[in-house]
Amino acid sequence: MTRVSVEAWSHGDGWLSVDTGEWIADRGEYRADLTDDLREWMDENGHQWPHDDVITAWITARTGELPSGLHGDGTVWHHNLFNFADHLIDDLGFTVLSAGELGDLMITVSDHSGGYEAPTVYRSTVDELEEWADYTHATGECARGHRWHTVDTVRLHASDGADMTTYRVPDQVRVPFGDRARAYVACPECGKAVRFVNRF
Repeated sequence: MTRVSVEAWSHGDGWLSVDTGEWIADRGEYRADLTDDLREWMDENGHQWPHDDVITAWITARTGELPSGLHGDGTVWHHNLFNFADHLIDDLGFTVLSAGELGDLMITVSDHSGGYEAPTVYRSTVDELEEWADYTHATGECARGHRWHTVDTVRLHASDGADMTTYRVPDQVRVPFGDRARAYVACPECGKAVRFVNRF
C-alpha cells in the first residue's frame, strides 16, 4: 500500500497525494535492461517520442509478437494524469501491456507537468489492470478508530456506513500554525488526523 500525504495551502484548501515513485514501486519492478534497450532502439530507429505505436513496434521487434492488453486481449492500455484532475498522482503518462516473453510491462513516458521524458520500463508485479488504474482510491483511519474512504480524492465517506453524510476532503484539511508540512485531513467525527493509504 502506498502512503498518502496531504498537500495544502491553508485550512479548507488542500488535496491528497502520493509519491509517484512509491506508487509505481508498489506495482512494478524497474528493469534497467529493458529501459536501456527501448531507449537505444528508439535512437537507432529515429523515434523521438514513445507513442503507443513506437512501443508496439519495439515489443514486436524484440518478441516477434504484437503486444496486447495486460490480460492478453485488446490493445495496449495507456493513461495520462494531469494535476487539474482528482488523482493521487499527477503529471504521469504511462502504458501498461502484455509483451509476450517479456511479461507484463508498465512504461512511463512523461512526468513533471506532463512533459515528455525518456521512457522507463517496469515489469508489472500485480495481476490486475485495475491496480494500475487505481489513482483515486484511498482509505484512512484516525487515532480513535474512525475509518474513512474516498473513491475520487474529493468526497469522503464513512467506511462502516454509520455516517451517511458525504464530506469534502478539501473542507477537512487543516494546517496547524500555518505549517504546510504538518497538514492533515481532520476526521469529520472527532477532528483527529486521518492517515490515508492508497488501497492496493
